[in-house]
Amino acid sequence: MNRFEYKIYNDVYNEIVSRRKTIEFRLLNDKSEMIKPKDEILFKVIDNEEKNILVEVINKYIYNNLEELWNSKDVLGNTTNYSKEELISTFYNIFGKEKVNNSKIVGIEFKLK
Repeated sequence: MNRFEYKIYNDVYNEIVSRRKTIEFRLLNDKSEMIKPKDEILFKVIDNEEKNILVEVINKYIYNNLEELWNSKDVLGNTTNYSKEELISTFYNIFGKEKVNNSKIVGIEFKLK
């Protein structure tokens, strides 16, 4: 078992704590590619790293692009109420349009520890 760290926004933290958010979506990179079920992730709030939460990875999903992610409603349905346009806009705002369009998307499903 390995432990990874990710920074999140305070509203994401609140969604995780309330158990409304059970999957974190990121761009697939070297770090996210290494994550496996049973690993731990410590999510730290940006600008307040003392506010954090530890989770255990249950599953990992990889999508070729945002369109494929959007079409996976079974996974996406329990994590967000975004419209397709809002989902795309959010990814572009966080990661940048070029990076999003040139990367796969990973969904990391977790449970609170």
